[in-house]
Amino acid sequence: MASKKGMAIASLVLRLFTILFAAGCIVVLILDKAPNGGDSNVTFRDVIGYKYVFATAAVAAAYCLLLLPFTMYRACTGKKLVRGPFLPALYFYGDKVVAFVLASGVGAGFLDTADLKVAYGYFFELFGEDFKDTPLEGFFNKGYVATALLAGAFLCMAILSIFSFPRRPPTDATNKGFFFR
Repeated sequence: MASKKGMAIASLVLRLFTILFAAGCIVVLILDKAPNGGDSNVTFRDVIGYKYVFATAAVAAAYCLLLLPFTMYRACTGKKLVRGPFLPALYFYGDKVVAFVLASGVGAGFLDTADLKVAYGYFFELFGEDFKDTPLEGFFNKGYVATALLAGAFLCMAILSIFSFPRRPPTDATNKGFFFR
């Protein structure tokens, strides 16, 4: 069994990696542009799936930034900053909710990119052009990169949700579980 301080350090490292992956996803999406003909560009704001990927990355980064001071204090001192059941419950439920949100963002990003590449490929083929020669191909490839970074954030958060599970067995023999108290 790993020590409490080791688990706290692992939680801190995973939270930091989640923030880095989410921030990387946001940066890639913001910098991703393709000319749309004329003076306008296609950005992530023009694709609904990329807006959702951006939002999930922002939610994950904000959540991890919110809990980062508590995790840092626990990793440095080995003690909890806030006593009571609130913070463990926030870790337990928050990590799981954010992990599921990230998983849905990863699915939306990958599926939207794949569908749009097929649709635009078919559209360009109708006019006798090759989609691979267009700037839109690079735009969608960067969408894959952003979604892959979000998948890294999801992986870190999924591992964190396992770490946040309470490890203390019930002390009362009559305790039948959460719903039957």
